[in-house]
Amino acid sequence: MADNKLYLHNIDLTTNELLNARMQPVTTAERNAYGSSYNSGDKGILVYDITLEAFFVWDGNQWDPVSLTPAQLAQLQAAYDNIITGITVNPINPEQAMITLSKLNAIPITYTYERAYIHDQLAPAAIWNVVHNLNKYPAVSVVDSAYEEVIGEVVYIDANNLQVKFTAPFSGQAYIN
Repeated sequence: MADNKLYLHNIDLTTNELLNARMQPVTTAERNAYGSSYNSGDKGILVYDITLEAFFVWDGNQWDPVSLTPAQLAQLQAAYDNIITGITVNPINPEQAMITLSKLNAIPITYTYERAYIHDQLAPAAIWNVVHNLNKYPAVSVVDSAYEEVIGEVVYIDANNLQVKFTAPFSGQAYIN
């Protein structure tokens, strides 16, 4: 064995207890240089790379990381901090709700959700005037009083009002979203 090889010694295989270890820190350049002289018989050599701040073990062909670098630890910490711990839905008005996602150790995310609106047309009419107050130009689906789908012409008056025109008067519901 060459003098530059770093080994763990005296591992009790019945208890997996490490009785004696010799660890020498190396730079990435030194680790790569050592690796160029290692072969499959050197499997198990363990080094601490001070450049990357991580442990590496020689698998017989290459160095494999066996610990996390500070950058990897920071990524794990950020992922942990952003774990969703709760969801809160607070109605603002009949058409809106505020949804808040609480995180473990990070700023919560808040979103205002525009709800759908259901228009009840009780009196039969060929033109339905719908005030939805959703502040958008929504999709419209219509059913008659027997809950059969009916196709009509949708005319948007503005972001809060629309008309649905039909060839004959009837009553039913318009689902606005």
